[in-house]
Amino acid sequence: MVALQVKHAVVFCGMPGSGKSIGATVAKELKIPVFVMGDVVRKEVTSQQLPLTPQSLGTVMLELREQFGDAVIAERCIDEIRKVSSSHIVIDGARSESEIRAFQEAFHFVTVVAVHASPQIRFKRLQKRGRADDTFTKEVFLERDARELDIGLGRIFAQADIMLVNEENIEELTTCVRKILKDIFNLD
Repeated sequence: MVALQVKHAVVFCGMPGSGKSIGATVAKELKIPVFVMGDVVRKEVTSQQLPLTPQSLGTVMLELREQFGDAVIAERCIDEIRKVSSSHIVIDGARSESEIRAFQEAFHFVTVVAVHASPQIRFKRLQKRGRADDTFTKEVFLERDARELDIGLGRIFAQADIMLVNEENIEELTTCVRKILKDIFNLD
């Protein structure tokens, strides 16, 4: 695959509720194009007229990977990224080494930022967030975590270029992410 015009991609990864979407929020504030991998799965779930639940999202995500390969969601993101004319982008939600490899083949530079928070904190955050596909029972939460880890999220965490621990408040994480993005992309 020939590298796209994107020179540098920052890829945020993390377990559900870890705070990885703060990367997308800050990037948008900095006028950096953002691509959310979960949106690819949500779009597919909607096109199949399924409810947006953790179970249906998980099932469709696994079916897509089984049918089209482990990097399918990254590949669909790359198709969308081809439509922008930015030299740098942010991607929210990588879950496997295959996805990271697809991004590395497509872009000149890829920086992986892992965002970690304890299961107890993540569960509370998901309960408060209230998104349709969020987890409301401990059992579903643990199933979702197991699915994410089975796909390979732990392996990309172990190999991440930057590790952020998000146990405190959102302002600290936001400040840290802003500094990281400004440094990586040489923004004022």
